[in-house]
Amino acid sequence: MRASLILFLIVLLIFSISIAQPETITVYAGETKTINYTFINSGTQTQTFNIYLTGPTAYFSEKGVLIDVYPKLVELSPNQKATITIYIFASKEAREIPQNLFTLTIASDTQKIEKSLIISVLRKYPVYISSISLSKYSILPLESTKITVTIQNAKNEITPNYRLIFSIYKDGKEVLRKEVLTDFIEANGKLEVSQEFFADKYQEAGTYDVSVRLEDLKGQYIDDAKTKFEVKPIVKLPQDYTQKEVKYSFLSAKITVKIKNEGNIVSDQFYVEERLPIFMKDFIKAYTPYTEEKFEAGIVVYRWLIKPLAPGESVVIEYEISLWQTWLGLVVIILAVFFFFRKGFQPALVKTVRKEGGKIKVYIKLKNKSKSIMKNIEVSEEVPPMLKVESNIGLEFEERKVGKKRYLVWKINELRPDEEAVMGYVASALVEIVSLELPKTQVTYIDEKGRKRTLE
Repeated sequence: MRASLILFLIVLLIFSISIAQPETITVYAGETKTINYTFINSGTQTQTFNIYLTGPTAYFSEKGVLIDVYPKLVELSPNQKATITIYIFASKEAREIPQNLFTLTIASDTQKIEKSLIISVLRKYPVYISSISLSKYSILPLESTKITVTIQNAKNEITPNYRLIFSIYKDGKEVLRKEVLTDFIEANGKLEVSQEFFADKYQEAGTYDVSVRLEDLKGQYIDDAKTKFEVKPIVKLPQDYTQKEVKYSFLSAKITVKIKNEGNIVSDQFYVEERLPIFMKDFIKAYTPYTEEKFEAGIVVYRWLIKPLAPGESVVIEYEISLWQTWLGLVVIILAVFFFFRKGFQPALVKTVRKEGGKIKVYIKLKNKSKSIMKNIEVSEEVPPMLKVESNIGLEFEERKVGKKRYLVWKINELRPDEEAVMGYVASALVEIVSLELPKTQVTYIDEKGRKRTLE
């Protein structure tokens, strides 16, 4: 009898089994719950314990609920304690699950402890926000983005109405708030609700935070969702958005230049330039003092330094041009242009002198650049006394003497417009010539009106 009692006590020390009442745990959708347990190695030796949880974890996972235990392996000395934790994560999408039995087991070679857990999942509300999206995540001023929220009904019954609050923040400051009452949502159905945000012309650039809150009609929080979008900065150079107005009177012209920052960020400082013909520089009266005056190849440039402009801000520059001097200047310019234009359509005479092999070669080219026929043309070239003419170049010449002077004369019947004639002569020097300067060649001809003309 005594031997049997001793054997029973030994078995009781080797296998310690807990038969406590099951613990009931309820977790709600969107909630994370942790349950801690402490156990002691009641043996006389160091032992390694395996820790595991059995039950319908796969079924719970399909319903959006994850259950796990940590740690799963513990080594304890005699009388040493350890804490283990059961984690239950119910996503906001989790469906309701009735009570199910789980068993927490802690076992070594000589000890085994079991704890029964009854776990269920409930929903405080049948609905949740399943998604939030934007039509555009980056917009420019005068563009818009649509915020779309999807509400999911997780129960097999029609829901009542709910309230959605759309809020948009820039740097913590609310820039938009809209409230929307939802329609009824069919059993296990979903509902999409949208709101649009429109960026105005000068909408501040940067990141905008979007927050959507789902409430019941009493204002109780149910769910929320967040996202963000960007309003891009626009740097519209003010000189590209300039209005220029000119008001004329007989004696003057008043110019008004308006520059406006049409971007959505503060501009840098910049210059505005007005460029005028240099002859006008003495005719300018600047009502808005200019910062700088400079000259570039016949142009006078006036520059005004514009300080940074805020979005939508503008500045005005005014100056006046006195016109009577301008009219006079224009008349002078027109006459000068007419003179050079007329000269460009007159016959042209080009003479070239070359020294080759001890000889002097004189080339004369006459081209008719006018619009009429040149007739009875006579080209006369005076020959210096230190030269001896040896031969002609091109057209034949005849020699003439007038007093002590000698002349070579070429005669041409006519030259039509754009026709040319080349003539000349070859000469040798009778004395050593350091520098040779020939007299001017003279040309006489009859124009289309029968008038005798001279060209040098």
